[in-house]
Amino acid sequence: MPCVIYMHGNSSCRLEALELVDYFLTSNITLFCFDFPGCGLSEGEFISLGWFERDDTATIVEHLRTHRNVSTIGLWGRSMGAVTALLHGDRDPSIGGMVLDSPFSNLRTLCDELAASHSKVPKFLVGAAMSFITKTIRKKADFDLNKLTPITHVKECFIPALFATGEQDEFIKPHHTQELHDAYAGDKNLIKFSGDHNSSRPDFFNNSAVIFFVNTLQVHFLLTEETKMSEEERAVFKQKLAERRERERKLKSEDSKQDGGPQ
Repeated sequence: MPCVIYMHGNSSCRLEALELVDYFLTSNITLFCFDFPGCGLSEGEFISLGWFERDDTATIVEHLRTHRNVSTIGLWGRSMGAVTALLHGDRDPSIGGMVLDSPFSNLRTLCDELAASHSKVPKFLVGAAMSFITKTIRKKADFDLNKLTPITHVKECFIPALFATGEQDEFIKPHHTQELHDAYAGDKNLIKFSGDHNSSRPDFFNNSAVIFFVNTLQVHFLLTEETKMSEEERAVFKQKLAERRERERKLKSEDSKQDGGPQ
C-alpha cells in the first residue's frame, strides 16, 4: 500500500501526526511516523534542524522499500521536518510526492530575523553572537549552520511538491515558503491559510494534502480488492472517528471551563 512518512517539527514528536491518521486511512494510505533523534522517545543529544535528520529519513525510506506491503512513498514534513524532506528529496527522485509545511529557506536568514524581532541588540552584536553560536555548534554537533540552506536544494528537486504556510506565522515567516516554492524545479503548488507556526492546520488543507498524495502516489492504480477499504468499512471507521472527535471536543470544553477559559 502507499505510505506517507510524517516528519515532525522542532521541539515536537511523532504524536504531531495523530490528527492526520483519520485523513489517510480513509483514503487507503498508510502513515509512518517517528521521533527524530533528540526528540520524543528517541535517543540522542542534538537535533540539527534537517542536516543529519535527512540521513535518518534515508534509512527509513530504505527500510520501507524492503517491506512487501509498501508500494509508493511520500514525505510530509512540518517546519524542521519540511526542511528534512527537501534535503532528502533532491537526492532521492523515487519519492512520489512531498507536502512541505512551513520550511525555512536559509537558516542563517531565519536566525537573523528572529534576533531582530526579539531583541533590540545592535546588528553587529547579533552577528558576533551568531558567529560564536555557529562555532560552538560546529564543535559540539559537527555541522555548520551556514550550510543549512534549503533554497540551494530546491533547484535540483523534481518531485511533485505541495508547499504550505500560515499567513500569520511570525516564527518562519511566509516569505521563506514562498521563496522555496518559486525556486522549486518540479511540479508545485502553494497553499496559504490563516494561522501561525503552531496552529492546527485547517481541514481544507489536510484534505488537499491527502488528495495530492492520492494522485502522486497513484493510490487508485495500486490498490487491490484485498487492501482497499470497502465502503462499509469506511462508513464504520468514519462513524467511530466522529464519535471520538465528539468525545475530544467535550473533554476540551470541560477543561476550558475548569481553567476559566471561554465557555
